Amino acid sequence: MQIPCLRLVDPGFPPMSAQPPLMLSIAGADPSSGAGLQADLLTGAALGVHVCTALSAWTIQDSRGVVRVTALSAEDLAAQLQVLAADFSFDAIKIGLLGSADNGRVVARFLDAHPDLPVVLDPILRAGGGQVLSDADLARVLVEELFPRATVATPNAPEARWLGGCDDLDRAARQLLASGLPHLLVSGGHGRDPQRLRNRHYRADGTLTYLDQIRRPGEYHGTGCTLASAIAAGLAGGRNPEDAVTAALEFTAMAVAGAYRIGAGQAIPDRCAARRPLMEVRR
Repeated sequence: MQIPCLRLVDPGFPPMSAQPPLMLSIAGADPSSGAGLQADLLTGAALGVHVCTALSAWTIQDSRGVVRVTALSAEDLAAQLQVLAADFSFDAIKIGLLGSADNGRVVARFLDAHPDLPVVLDPILRAGGGQVLSDADLARVLVEELFPRATVATPNAPEARWLGGCDDLDRAARQLLASGLPHLLVSGGHGRDPQRLRNRHYRADGTLTYLDQIRRPGEYHGTGCTLASAIAAGLAGGRNPEDAVTAALEFTAMAVAGAYRIGAGQAIPDRCAARRPLMEVRR
């Protein structure tokens, strides 16, 4: 009897012998896989980057919102970082939900030990459903200890205004850049224009670039995590910050365009949207 063979479609990935860029994600876990470490893993996989993860907080959440956040101990976070750094040479770091000010300080010390690595900081203050995820102590550590050590920070407009201590977005951005941060990308998801997303890329040299995109209707779970981790993936792969930001915005827009709904709340961006036609997957 002749046994039929499966025909595999070449998805265009690098051969197994090729070592992909390595990215370290320090963030909380999301059991819905819409945001957090799981979103970073999916984004990295879609972009050909291997993502190692250091857990900073457990969350109980679904597509509708966050029920509870429990920060991991600073000692356990520090131990994870120490073990990973002893075995792997990372090309970039992405920082998301930290859970506590103590965890923020641990990360700051870790960055001091690796000053040459590009760092993307996603300063998460609230969940997409509005739940508060950061207290005043952690916010202070973000501004005073992590912004100065980051390469790119990716707050949305409300986060930038709050952390910058000013309702005027441009002035708040200048305040955050004064910490020593080279690049600040303020995402436009909270804007009021129903047709357009106005993303603002501020630089320490005073220049500002508007990166406008089409706004799609609806709400999406994990777009901020997707954007930040895509920037980090670009930096890990050797892109400069300007190119990494532009490519990540395009990638995130594609993921949102292919978003799917698995629960009763926000839709989940499809981080594999660009790969699906190559893998001949049907919805």
